[in-house]
Amino acid sequence: MPSSTPSGARPNRRRSASLALALGALVALAAAGCTAAPARPVAADGAAAAAAPAESDRPQVIAIGDSIAFGKGVAPDEAWPAVVAEQHGWGLTDLAVSGSGFVKPGWNGTTYADQVDQALKLHPDYILVAATRNDRASDPAQVTESADRLLGELRDAFPEAHIIGITTVWGADAPPPEVARVNGIVGAAVRGVDGDVLDIGYPLAGHPELVQKDGIHPNAAGERAVAAAIEEKLAPLSKAL
Repeated sequence: MPSSTPSGARPNRRRSASLALALGALVALAAAGCTAAPARPVAADGAAAAAAPAESDRPQVIAIGDSIAFGKGVAPDEAWPAVVAEQHGWGLTDLAVSGSGFVKPGWNGTTYADQVDQALKLHPDYILVAATRNDRASDPAQVTESADRLLGELRDAFPEAHIIGITTVWGADAPPPEVARVNGIVGAAVRGVDGDVLDIGYPLAGHPELVQKDGIHPNAAGERAVAAAIEEKLAPLSKAL
């Protein structure tokens, strides 16, 4: 697994006051006990249908990811990108699609490339890119090529955006070794475009009460636990921004 490695100050990156972080502010959100909301469709019918309208004067964040970032089985505002965005006062566009990865096609045959195509039409200050379990069975060379290409496209289009990679969210059981391989590939691609990688470990491991009946997707409490793990790694970056 790659370690969390803040990359230090970047002269071209926007210094938004909204990234002032309160250490541990989300930790209390990780308490278990909440059940999942009624299931939503597997994926959005249109671009960013899961995202709430954003106010133009707020810093904007884009989430690129899979069904866990999409929030399958929970309400839109319970998915971890929404929890993180709310904590920081960011306007969120959640482009995540169930089943998708850098190589693995998801709902309607879409991959992360389709999410990046949508992202290129927007104006983000922050870009969250989630490594995914969906790529664990894919050819590592193909995952590497796609990750490098797509991260490059994002950096070329948004030279001042803060790109943040997040390691794979697994369930309550132990992940296979292929997950670490995917994390390493995505982490290298993110660092290669001057982004930061947040190694959040496996916050759901050993906690079946945080996972839905399918054993894969976090429930509302599990999504908050993931958001808290992200916040714990994100908070120290404020010192370098």
